[in-house]
Amino acid sequence: MKKKYILPILLLFFLAFLTSCDTTKEDPTNPALDDSTNAVIVEGKVVAAESGDNLSGAIIKISDGSIVKGATTDAEGKYSVIFEMENDRDLTIVVFKAGYFQDTTSVFAIVNSTVSVPLFQLQRDESSNAGNFSGKAASIYISSQSAEFIGVKESGSVESALVVFEIMDSSGVVIGENNAIEVSFRFGSTTGGGEYLYPSSIMSNALGKAAVSMNTGTKAGVAQIIAAAVVDGKPITSKPVNITIHGGFPDEAHFSIASDKLNYPYYHWLGKKGTITVLVGDKYSNPVRPETAVDFNSDAAVVTGSALTNEFGLASVTLVSGDPKPNDPVYGPGFFFVHATTINESESIIETDTRVLFSGAPIVTISPTTIDIANGSFQSFTYRVTDEFGNPLASSNSYTVSLDTGGDAEAAGDININMPDVQVGNTDFYFDIIDTKADAVNPSAITVFVKVTGPNGIATASAKGITR
Repeated sequence: MKKKYILPILLLFFLAFLTSCDTTKEDPTNPALDDSTNAVIVEGKVVAAESGDNLSGAIIKISDGSIVKGATTDAEGKYSVIFEMENDRDLTIVVFKAGYFQDTTSVFAIVNSTVSVPLFQLQRDESSNAGNFSGKAASIYISSQSAEFIGVKESGSVESALVVFEIMDSSGVVIGENNAIEVSFRFGSTTGGGEYLYPSSIMSNALGKAAVSMNTGTKAGVAQIIAAAVVDGKPITSKPVNITIHGGFPDEAHFSIASDKLNYPYYHWLGKKGTITVLVGDKYSNPVRPETAVDFNSDAAVVTGSALTNEFGLASVTLVSGDPKPNDPVYGPGFFFVHATTINESESIIETDTRVLFSGAPIVTISPTTIDIANGSFQSFTYRVTDEFGNPLASSNSYTVSLDTGGDAEAAGDININMPDVQVGNTDFYFDIIDTKADAVNPSAITVFVKVTGPNGIATASAKGITR
């Protein structure tokens, strides 16, 4: 053969070889099986349930219980996977896509065959907003807060609270990262004790949330936090979020005690009740945090042992009359003290007390006891009302002065007394008996009565004589 024919012949052989290679090349998006492969081709499609649109980038997970193989959908929402297996069996296919609920199905696969999986129609998960389906922000709501109440500075309680707000569009869908907005924070009302918010503003995150920390100052009370933003020139705000700020540890200078009455008519009674109340504040004059424990004891009678403060720093116990009878070494019979104790921030016991009087049976005396009033004149009298120990009677006792005469006399002065609640004084009283008709001579016998009635008992005293 001549040399000039060799080159064309070689070129023909090369072209034939290239053609042979093209006819045997595999399409990676359409895998094929041969006789040497123990496998199955799993293929299918994923669409959005609402619109029917193809979902690209969805993750496909195929498993036979021991082997797992994955793939993703293409631009047309399709997938095709070669899954190796020795025997026919059930396969589980799970589909994931951000912003959608996952879906699962099972198919029976035969070795060396192709199995078509039923169409996956994924439902949109609007709550996650991972697919950025929201519109623009339209409303702000509270999502969570770390505490409903916190304590003032140096109170021993948590001194800050994290409040998280959630931003939604007009359809109630949480906004995503594509529609993020700047959210600012302010107080609706404050205690004025130096509390503050941090940060003052922040961009909402990918979950449509914006968080702020409230830090307390030195005053107890209620603070309101409001989140606000401006969207397309229109303001949107949240409803106020209330956070209660409680006080700190008890402070001796702000620890006080009192009874509901200064003077109880209980000296001779068993089982009569009164109320003892404490007010406990912290060093900033705030009520201490609720449920601060206070212990009580008494020098006489019986008092219930302990109580917890309420939101106003108040705690009360019951005082019950009985033995031992009160007899204070300084103030005498009838008087005693009720004591209250609690613990301050230094873990030291602090104490306060109040003096109480249990008054006894009434005694009344009048002076003078003889009456002799000239025509047109008057005579002055004093009367004293105490219990058997010289103490004033309790409140609600009444003292009255009355006359029994056929003459022309009247009484003026302390003739109608309603006792106040006192522990000292209010035992001596005064009145005059007056001959009211100086131009008439009408001699007559006269008796003056002073009568005591009330919870301490009944007692009387009198004076007798004549008016001329």
